Amino acid sequence: MSKKPILTAIFTALTIISGMGLVDTQHMQVSLFGASIMPIDGIILTKSVRVDPKVFLSESTEALSEGEDSLIGKIGQWSYCDYTLPEAPTYSVEMISAELDENIQAGQVFMGTMTFKNTGNTRLFSSKSGCENVPVFNVGTQMATDRASIFGLSSVAMSGWTSSNRIKMSNEYVDPEQDFTVIFQSIAPEGDNIYKEYFQPVVENISWIGSPFAMDITVGTPTEEMVKNMSFVKDPITIAAADLTGKAKSLNIDLSDQSMSIKMGDITIWKFLISSGAYDTPTPTGTFPIISKQELRIGGAWPHYRMPYFMMWRKDGYGIHALPYLATDGGTFWNEARDHIGKPVSHGCIRSLPEDATIMYAFSEIGTPVIIQQ
Repeated sequence: MSKKPILTAIFTALTIISGMGLVDTQHMQVSLFGASIMPIDGIILTKSVRVDPKVFLSESTEALSEGEDSLIGKIGQWSYCDYTLPEAPTYSVEMISAELDENIQAGQVFMGTMTFKNTGNTRLFSSKSGCENVPVFNVGTQMATDRASIFGLSSVAMSGWTSSNRIKMSNEYVDPEQDFTVIFQSIAPEGDNIYKEYFQPVVENISWIGSPFAMDITVGTPTEEMVKNMSFVKDPITIAAADLTGKAKSLNIDLSDQSMSIKMGDITIWKFLISSGAYDTPTPTGTFPIISKQELRIGGAWPHYRMPYFMMWRKDGYGIHALPYLATDGGTFWNEARDHIGKPVSHGCIRSLPEDATIMYAFSEIGTPVIIQQ
């Protein structure tokens, strides 16, 4: 299924007939890692000599010095390509860590290191292994799939990248239950910024494996606004903080699918489910500014609903808030409201889960437009 790598020794300073690549070895005597090789007689119809690695065993991976009567050679592991795949191979990896150099500055080379564990049942190979017809593991770009990463462009990619959307495995191969690394080096772009880059492991021509993951690459000293804006990016999108600077905020509600999209300019940075007005108490449509904010609003009429993180967008009481609850029922109403997320059951307000409401409340300001469409 594959070629078995053997030690390739390249002739130097020998008589080579350039037209045919013939090498005269009549009186040649060399040594390889201190081991003598018997004279090789005759004419060899190639510029390379293949030496049986079983004869010369060594842990060294250093190249010999080139000399008048020497070979340049390297010995490593000689059987890793000669591998039989399981009858039913499974491809799976577990991500252990993703690390970046600290204090990355514009114009400087920085390094990213991803560490994984092979949790499948078959050996994985690097694209640099030299093996044929084997499962090649890379880390590819995501969000969007196979996009060109700004750090993988030919003008800035230094090592590890095989293209603008692929990073190769550092190990030549990895067996099941073994850890391995994927390392890249790139030149940081000019300017202060924060880049959210998404990646995912892939076995080429077979499948994507694992899950997409983000690396937030901070270059220079981003502004407080940049840091704050990026903290609101909750959807899995590849984006740079500079793309959000100065963009207008808006809350966009689609009653047809009971969703809210948080936008900065035309960029959706987060989308989640809400619960709008029921059939007989519908939510008004249109565009309305937020006119007041209260961390907790208590309804004046019985049964005095508690509405956390309330943001009013119409003077007659319509607002956006976290799931309502009652102070006296031990959480029964609150739990029922939680089950209603994604369904139009409210009295006209927009309800959201508490974990969404806290972030939305911090994101929004007095005057932020609420755009509601059917």
